[in-house]
Amino acid sequence: MKSTYLFSFLIAIVSISSCRKDGLEIKDVSFTVDKTTVGVNQDINFSFGDGADALAIYTGDSRKDFEKSRIKLIEQLGYTEEQLKTNVYALRIPDMKEYFVYVPRLTSIPADYNFSGTSMELYQGRLVAWDYSNATNSKYIKMSIPDGNPYTLKIKPGQAVVPQMLNYANANLTSLGALNTTANNTFAPFCAFPDGFTTASTTGISVKFGVQVVIDGAESPVLYSTITVRELLDNLAFNLQTILTSWRTTNIPLGKDPKKGIDEIRLIFNADDPAATDDDGDLLSYIGNVYMQEVRVGDAANMVEAFNEGVKIPYVYPNTKQNYTYRYTTPGVYKAVMVATYIGRKKYSGDGYTTNRPNEISASEYNIERRYKTIEITVQ
Repeated sequence: MKSTYLFSFLIAIVSISSCRKDGLEIKDVSFTVDKTTVGVNQDINFSFGDGADALAIYTGDSRKDFEKSRIKLIEQLGYTEEQLKTNVYALRIPDMKEYFVYVPRLTSIPADYNFSGTSMELYQGRLVAWDYSNATNSKYIKMSIPDGNPYTLKIKPGQAVVPQMLNYANANLTSLGALNTTANNTFAPFCAFPDGFTTASTTGISVKFGVQVVIDGAESPVLYSTITVRELLDNLAFNLQTILTSWRTTNIPLGKDPKKGIDEIRLIFNADDPAATDDDGDLLSYIGNVYMQEVRVGDAANMVEAFNEGVKIPYVYPNTKQNYTYRYTTPGVYKAVMVATYIGRKKYSGDGYTTNRPNEISASEYNIERRYKTIEITVQ
C-alpha cells in the first residue's frame, strides 16, 4: 500500500464526507473470514464492515506481510530508511553487500587503501583557487601522480557482493522483492582532476583507466576505458558487469565462490592497455593530484527488500460490507491483518487555504489514527 496514494485517497474521502465532525470518529470495523483453514489455491473470502475512511488487508504471505510493511517498520517501530538499509532490521536480501566510504567523515585514510603514486593523504580545502563560493571546500583523499605512467589505487571494499557476482539480473531482483530492481554493478569513485585547468578551460582531459577486482583470491580481467575528466568532482562510474561475468565463467568451475565478496578493487590511473597501440597510454594521461570524495560499490537499494504492501479495499459505505477473495499458493500459517485508517477534518491555522494550497497539503494537518485486527489462516 503506497502511502502517497493512500493519503490522496483519504483527503478525497474527507472532502466528500460533509457529515463528519472536526474530530476523529472511531467506529469499530468488523473483519471476518468464511474459513480459517483452507487448501492451497482455494478461495477464501474476507469481509469488511463500514466505519473507516480507508481499509487495507495484508494477507501475510510472501510480499504481503504486515510485519515487513512501512506502517509496521516506520510508523510503529520508528526505524528510519537508512536503518532499514543496514543491519538494524533484518530486511536484507541474502548474500549481497554494498560498500560506501564518504571521505569527509574520515579522520584518517582507511588502512586497507594503498596507492602506488608518490603520496596519498587527507586534504581539507577547495579543489580550485577560483572557487570563490567555497562550494568545493571539503575533505578528500589526495593522490599525487608524478608522470604519465600507470599508478594503482588498491581498495579493500569490505567483501562487497553486487548482483552480477551472483548472476542476478533485474528479474531476479524483482522476484527477491528488492527495493530497487535495476541491477547496479557499478564501482563509483567520485574524483576531481584539477591540475592543468584554469578559469579559461572549456574542455576536459581524456585519461585512460583500468579497473580490476579480486574475488576469493582470483583476479578478474582488467576493464579498460577512456574518460574525460575535469577539475570538479565527477562519478567515474565503472560498470563491472563484463569483468564479473568473465570472472564467473573462469573461476566458478574452479571452485571459487563469489559469495565470499570482493577482496580488492584496483583502480589504475594512466592505464596501459596491451591491446591498444597508442604508445602505452602516454597520449591519454594525467599528471598532478587526484581528489577523491567518496567510493561506492553497488547500491544498497538492490540489497534490501521493499516494504511489503497491502491491498486497498474499496470504501465501505454505511450499513454495507465489502468482500475480498484471495488464494494462498503455499502451505503455512499466515496472519491476515486488516488496517483501518481514520482521518479527521483539516486542522485550520492562519488564513486556512491560500494560493497554491493543493501543493502544500501535508498529513500533519489532519488527525489520523489506525486500528488493526488479525485473523490467523492455516493453509494446507
